[in-house]
Order: sequence, then C-alpha cells, then structure tokens
Amino acid sequence: MDLEGVSQWAGLDLGAGDVEEARGLIAVLVASDDTHSSKARVAGFLLDVWCLGVKNALPPELMTSTQLAEHRHAYFDAFDGHVQVPADLARALVFGAAAYAHGLGFDPEADFAAAAVVLGEPVDPCPIRFGRDGRPFYVNGPYDDPEAVVRTLRRTVGDDGFHYAVAFSEQPRRRGLRNHR
Repeated sequence: MDLEGVSQWAGLDLGAGDVEEARGLIAVLVASDDTHSSKARVAGFLLDVWCLGVKNALPPELMTSTQLAEHRHAYFDAFDGHVQVPADLARALVFGAAAYAHGLGFDPEADFAAAAVVLGEPVDPCPIRFGRDGRPFYVNGPYDDPEAVVRTLRRTVGDDGFHYAVAFSEQPRRRGLRNHR
C-alpha cells in the first residue's frame, strides 16, 4: 500500500512498519453520528491491502461513547495500537481495498455492503496504491483457501504477476513458510 503523492495525507504516519508486520492487514473502525439518537453508528473492517481486500466487515451497531471507547480498545487489541485518520482516508482505504481485490477476482466479505453504509460514497479514482511493491502479495490467513487464491491470482495477473507466502503444515507440530517470488 502506498500513500505517496497524496498531498492531503502527506506526513501522516499509518505505521507502515506495522502494516508490514501484520501481513498487509489493517483494521478500520468507523463511527458516525446517528441522526435518530445520541449514540454513534459503529462499523468495522479488516482489510488485506496487499491482496484480498475486505476480509471481514462488522455491520453498524449503535454505541454510547463509553461503549465505543471499550469497543475501540478491544477492536485494535491484536494490533500495536491505532491511529486516528481523517474520514476520507478511512473511506479511501476501505473502498479502495475492495476495488483492488475485485480487480484481482476477489469479492468483499458478505457483510461489506451493510457495514459500508457508515462510510458514505466511494471516491473514484482511489488515490491509494494497493499491493506490496507494486504487485499483489498474498499471505494466507486461518480461514483462507490458499490454493483457490493462488489459482485466482494466476488467472487474473499471470504466474509472474504476484507474490505469495503460504504457511503450511509439514508435520503435526511443525509449521513452515513457503515463498514464491
């Protein structure tokens, strides 16, 4: 993922090293005012900005400010903290990741449309460049079908158009990492 050349976000530190260590995963939590109550509508997205786009989406839920603070802490617990970003950057990240992955042959998670209502309308074209080093880079997660993902990538970008690292089990207690470049 690359924010270079996007002047409105220049100098914003998204923790690029954290994206690297997290295998291209970014968690986005969006809260918007609810017009019918004093609570916020809160939705969440787990993005694979290197390849698969929207891996998980949590549809909006109404929360008080106290509930939101507790939810935010729990939501980002697996990451090394969080960074508050402008709403237009969150919108570009989520819709851009979905569009990037769609171009590779991957649809967003089933709850994406319901969750995306808190974001407003997508910005087109997206100013963010997705992938890693200019290409899709797939790192499998626990619920992925790595063979199907690699087949899809081969079909859409060719054998040399992507990189991947797939964890696999050689023996019951040993895990290895297989790289393709």
